[in-house]
Amino acid sequence: MDAQFVIFRIGDDIYGADIYNINEIIFPKLPTKMPNNPDFIEGVIEYRGIMVPVLDLKKRFNLGASSFTDQTRLVVAEVEEELVAFSVDEVVEILRLEEGNIKEAPEMTKIDKKYIKGVGKADDRLIVLLDLSKVLTVDEIDILNHMELGRQGG
Repeated sequence: MDAQFVIFRIGDDIYGADIYNINEIIFPKLPTKMPNNPDFIEGVIEYRGIMVPVLDLKKRFNLGASSFTDQTRLVVAEVEEELVAFSVDEVVEILRLEEGNIKEAPEMTKIDKKYIKGVGKADDRLIVLLDLSKVLTVDEIDILNHMELGRQGG
């Protein structure tokens, strides 16, 4: 069975995430800072009438800090029934991978293996496939749930 992935760049590396977890890919909006949040939570944006936290995946994975460029995109995904916008340096493509081309991640990776669903092989490329539902810990999801975001729709 094939699966589709949104392929994106964080720094010099290419990653992917299952398309079924992703609501939309949008141009970045400058997030409004919120006090007392982890460093990788950039702030919040308004998305379809609700306030959505923006997470910098580069900071989350300790790969440096992101800067907003013409290529930057926000990948809006559902994590534990909450919408979250993940900042990525560039969305590269939508890619279909056969199940047989997805292998378990090796122990030696730049980012913690708990965030990785597997490694996909496409032609001569290897793509680290992230599990966006694991990017946040239970405590961090709790922080997001208690942020005063005014979550009612508009």
